[in-house]
Amino acid sequence: MRIRIILLTILLSLCLANMAGYDENNPPDHIAPDFLAAFYDHYSVNLLNASSLGMGGATVAIQGGVENAMTNPAAFKTDQLTIYFEGMGKSSTREMNSYLEYEEPEEIKRSEREAAESQKFETGIPAGILGMGLSPAPFMSLGVSLSIPQTIRYNILERRLPTGAFVDRYPTMVNYQTALTITGHIDELSIGMNVIYNYYTFREMRLIAPHFDNVRYEKGVFRFQPGAFYEKDRFAFGVTYTFAAEEEIRMGNQEPYYHIYDMHFPASFEAGTSYRYSDDLTVALAFEYEMTSEQYGQFDDRLKMKIGFEKQFEEYALRGGLISIPGVYEGAFAIPIDEHTPPGDFIYDPLPYDYGVVNKADQLLITGGFTYYLNDIDINLTFAKDVLQNMDLFQIAGSVNLKLGQILARSASR
Repeated sequence: MRIRIILLTILLSLCLANMAGYDENNPPDHIAPDFLAAFYDHYSVNLLNASSLGMGGATVAIQGGVENAMTNPAAFKTDQLTIYFEGMGKSSTREMNSYLEYEEPEEIKRSEREAAESQKFETGIPAGILGMGLSPAPFMSLGVSLSIPQTIRYNILERRLPTGAFVDRYPTMVNYQTALTITGHIDELSIGMNVIYNYYTFREMRLIAPHFDNVRYEKGVFRFQPGAFYEKDRFAFGVTYTFAAEEEIRMGNQEPYYHIYDMHFPASFEAGTSYRYSDDLTVALAFEYEMTSEQYGQFDDRLKMKIGFEKQFEEYALRGGLISIPGVYEGAFAIPIDEHTPPGDFIYDPLPYDYGVVNKADQLLITGGFTYYLNDIDINLTFAKDVLQNMDLFQIAGSVNLKLGQILARSASR
């Protein structure tokens, strides 16, 4: 009897070991096109709205100009024509992926491992916001903005062709966003809506066709974001929800090399409060919940915590804050390749893969900034720095808010 128990125990252990090996050697695929999976957000997402970032992004319950509509459309309020311009930049960071499997000889494996260890993510192009706000009636604010909320560029991808020659590519994704905002104001309550169009462009992607084709494609996605804002005495409350979107994305230049994704863009919910401790000091707290597990079952949902303060002086304001951003996934994932697909295969046939691994990516950002007030212009400068160093990030942003309505009114009165 004891021998049977021992044999069953050994057999069960071997089965569990095989299952563990299976999970490790069969990483998930079809999550999303390269750079769109949620674990890339820790670098690809640009932290826009300079004054908000200075407060740790905790401005869902703080009213402001058209730039605030990016956080909460109901927190946007203006009584004149304004033009807003912002530019930002951020440091490069090491590649979060390391390849797991190779078919090349050992000396080439070593070379590629060494190259992978030196890889960097970069922004690729400058990012920022161009926005305009106006008030056609005392109870209404209208806004439009063009922004680049996501950019990511792989600084070099070198691959060996069947001929033995090497070729370099620079995989890049850019998200161009257009947002129309309408906000109504009734006493202490504001209700707003963003109609968002995201236009994703992908260049030189890591879908490796037989001759290392330069894979280029685009995808447009509509999103809707309602919000509410309420202010009473010294307290304010804000809430907003961005609806999920589902889109089919076909990555590739021609049919035999398509890779089809049923892409899920996760919904997110954000709520927060602010309190005016005095006429010149405001503190704010917010949380943002992204349903990233709906993109892939093994992802965790992402709960961001934000806290910040603002101290007003006669000619300027100082801000500071913290943002906690947990990672959503640690483990292997698959990058589709196509170099061994026989001619004539259909687009729904499985493709071979390269395999990468996502390491710990939790972030804790410390932020700070200031605004300098002039008669017709507000000038903002801010920074954000990751102190955990898992996915190292340093970002700076500067913006100018031009009170064009005030300038035109003064010119007309002369």
